[in-house]
Amino acid sequence: MHRTATPVILVLVLALAATSVTARTGIQDMTSSALIREAYRQGAIDKSRMILLSAYALYAPSELPEAYRGGAIDKCGTPLAIEIADALPELPHDVAEEIRGLRDRPTNTTYYDTEHFRIHYDTSGSKKIYGWPNTSYRDAIAAAAENSWATEIDDWGFRQPPSDSGDPDGGDGGPLYDIYVQNCSGYYGYCQGCYTQPGAPSNDCSSYVVIDNDYAGFGYPNPVDPMKVTVAHEFNHACQMAHDYTEGTWYMECTAVWAEDHVYDDINDYLQYLSFFFNSPYRSLEYEDGTGLRVYGSTVWNFFLGEHVSVDVIPEIWYQCENPNGTYEAMNVVLTARGTSLADEFNEFAIWNWFTGTRDDGEHYEEGASYPLASLTRTYGSYPIVDGGPSTGYYPDHMAANYIRFTNPDEDYVSLHVSYDGPMLATRPNRAYLNWKTATPVDSGEYGEISLNPWGNGDVTIDEWHQYSNVTLVVTNPNTSGDDMDYSYDVEQMNVGVPSGEEHLFAMRGASPNPFTAGTSLSYTVPSGGGHVRVGIYDVAGRLVRDLVSEQMPAGDAIARWDGIDGAGRRVASGIYFARLDIDGRTACGKLVALR
Repeated sequence: MHRTATPVILVLVLALAATSVTARTGIQDMTSSALIREAYRQGAIDKSRMILLSAYALYAPSELPEAYRGGAIDKCGTPLAIEIADALPELPHDVAEEIRGLRDRPTNTTYYDTEHFRIHYDTSGSKKIYGWPNTSYRDAIAAAAENSWATEIDDWGFRQPPSDSGDPDGGDGGPLYDIYVQNCSGYYGYCQGCYTQPGAPSNDCSSYVVIDNDYAGFGYPNPVDPMKVTVAHEFNHACQMAHDYTEGTWYMECTAVWAEDHVYDDINDYLQYLSFFFNSPYRSLEYEDGTGLRVYGSTVWNFFLGEHVSVDVIPEIWYQCENPNGTYEAMNVVLTARGTSLADEFNEFAIWNWFTGTRDDGEHYEEGASYPLASLTRTYGSYPIVDGGPSTGYYPDHMAANYIRFTNPDEDYVSLHVSYDGPMLATRPNRAYLNWKTATPVDSGEYGEISLNPWGNGDVTIDEWHQYSNVTLVVTNPNTSGDDMDYSYDVEQMNVGVPSGEEHLFAMRGASPNPFTAGTSLSYTVPSGGGHVRVGIYDVAGRLVRDLVSEQMPAGDAIARWDGIDGAGRRVASGIYFARLDIDGRTACGKLVALR
């Protein structure tokens, strides 16, 4: 994190290449940082040029070539500051020296001291503080800083940022924490890590905060509100760096956005970023979508933890991050100590994320009615659904979820049968839940979990299907690694149109025993009216192993027995097989495990 001052070396930028990138990209929806990264991804610039341009975007935005200026304002430059610092040792010497010059500590002409802070500002020029000679904005900065200290350190218990007075460059000459008021075009502000500190924790470092001088063009009628959330946000980064400046930047932002809203609950600046998360719930918590803004939307995870478990778990996680573990492991240690687990909380988190916006039921997020809706993975309105699943590319990544909606077509049925087939729980834990919604009156709620056997299979029958406008299958991948979790589902409406006598509903009830050695029995129901029944055994490649039943049968319950022998009279190898029931085109399937 060491910085040395050097003269700025001017570097020519390939404007033609940049222009070609912006022509192919939604520049108005991208931050400057994301636009620069896109140019690198497309091969228009190399890595050293990407880091250099990023440094100009953060530290000298007025000197950034126009072609690389995005139309979106980036909430925080702290992740970029960390990325730049990490890249310096690998850059060519001249590029590294130019960046070090850009990273020199900011300068201002005067300052104002509070109990814990020194506020640096200018009274004239391009960095002139808003409203001067009226001191109300300066005083508001001072009040916001002290309020952030009182909440984040005194109330929540985050570590106090280390003093920079002992740094090799002397810091800014005093024990107070420095906040510099600059012209931060394109960013609300940033927290700059400076020097690592001796002793424990081993990965802490000193820092200072930079905020904008007037927040012109940020969409606020006056600069006080964006200044407040920025001070609370960036000071939380300073506290994080007192714990571990090497922590994943996604969780740094997840926590800092959460902190700003809890320090200033009535401003709600964070709401504008939530759609970047809710638009892609099938992506992991830490996934970056290319806009540069999704990491801020991931703050909903900390909102959930704070509301479902306790506000205290957030600083507890940061203390755990001081140990040489990953972010998710730190979370799991803290949550396990509280009688839950990371996987259990994520599963519940996925359920909560359905109850937002117009689906808010008042039982989940405190401000859930103001949240955007979670995007649907698929929607169905006709049945049966056989071997259904998401489209390619939309299966859930690690720490992610899918939402599959089954809409009621208003036909004469009393129930909906949903079968789920996911990975084996021992190798890849997964969960499936159902939520419901009615149209008259408009209401919604949790139907419950689909109980899964060790092989990841389960089913549930939703009674009184006619009263629901739709139900939604929520599938979670609560693992901390492993993307594109494969699963499938079968869905069937149950008909009530039986003229007389006992009603029989199409169903496949599974196998017993399962796993099996000598043989297993498959139970199923032929629906009222009877039909042509076929029961077949298939291997994992979809090849027919043996036909067990192929005949016309009357309505009623039936059993097909499989002795583990294939169609050629040979005993099958140990492994996974599938039983498929087909009655006049209505199908269901189940997983079998053969053991030798």
